[in-house]
Amino acid sequence: MGGGEYALYNLLSGIDREKIKPVMIFNRHGEFVDKIKSLGVETVIIPFHNVMLRSLILPWKFWNLIKDSKMMYRYFKQTKPDVIQCSDVLSLMMISLPALILRVRVIYSIIFFYEWSRMIVFNVLAIFLVDKIIVSSIAVKDDIVRKTIFLSHRIKIFYLGIDLNLFKPIGSNDRNLLREELGLGPTVKLIGMIGRIEPLKGHKYLLQAVPNVLRVRQDVKFIIIGSALFQEVFPFFKKYHDEVLESYKCLNLDKSVIFLPYRDDIPDVMRSLDVLVCPSLYEGFGLVILEALASGIPIVASKTVGALELVHDLPGVFISEPGDHRSIASHILNALSYITEKSLKRNEDLNFNKVQAVLKNHNWHEYALQMEQIYTTL
Repeated sequence: MGGGEYALYNLLSGIDREKIKPVMIFNRHGEFVDKIKSLGVETVIIPFHNVMLRSLILPWKFWNLIKDSKMMYRYFKQTKPDVIQCSDVLSLMMISLPALILRVRVIYSIIFFYEWSRMIVFNVLAIFLVDKIIVSSIAVKDDIVRKTIFLSHRIKIFYLGIDLNLFKPIGSNDRNLLREELGLGPTVKLIGMIGRIEPLKGHKYLLQAVPNVLRVRQDVKFIIIGSALFQEVFPFFKKYHDEVLESYKCLNLDKSVIFLPYRDDIPDVMRSLDVLVCPSLYEGFGLVILEALASGIPIVASKTVGALELVHDLPGVFISEPGDHRSIASHILNALSYITEKSLKRNEDLNFNKVQAVLKNHNWHEYALQMEQIYTTL
């Protein structure tokens, strides 16, 4: 699951089933479908097509969209939903005519920054169709307001949450998962990046920062965790993945950087790290920021990461310039020094209490309550 899927999973986990009956529509079976089913949520398979938005200029692609829209219409006419929620322009195009004909209210979620072409299509559809636009940060809202007309009054900011029962600092008796798996001793500092491999995540800039860090510190190991998800839908994800591996080879980082595939034990993984890096060029929110801070580890994040709106002034937060490997390296070194300076347990507790005070106000229960209010209001 990416961040969007994880947020949706937690929303469905926390929603009041006596007030709201959620139904999830998928176009095929998969692991995420099974995870949603495990929550007791009804799932429906409607075999609509996954296509890139720009490919709709091809007549047969557009005809497939029309046929998909007809399938949606037949389903909605039969089930009579009160609200439809989606988070993709293609989905919005598919449900537009059914929603207008059947007069169903529409909520649209935006979790990342749209390029101009996507935003223009969204703007045209949303004016006539979308009742509420849910975003995860002020930065995303400002981007929408800057690129659209007549939509600003429909936007609501709901920050994503954190489960403090899952994400917490490593205890003295807890096993350090990554050190055990990789056979690394306690003196090695683990610097991690967690997230799917796609262009906006900034993996290449982290790799370029590694030699700068190694010139100052030799007691570090970089762990990059994630996979190139959705390659069949977005071929450029695979291209970027190949570019990242090529950079890794050209910089001769085989002894300093370890790539690990996607995994679902992120709370244990996060506790194993000493520093988390989020070098994204743009990030609508960035759940890993909250997860790392809740796990008691410092972060280095680009100033374009939305979650910094909540935590930018907390201890252990180091803000770098996006796309600048020198800035990333400098702040990684600052974060490592910060770890060393936390020698007084009292100061460590005080700093962590400040972090906890902020994070406890941003949990999945509150997020679900906010969404419930939108649903019931519409």
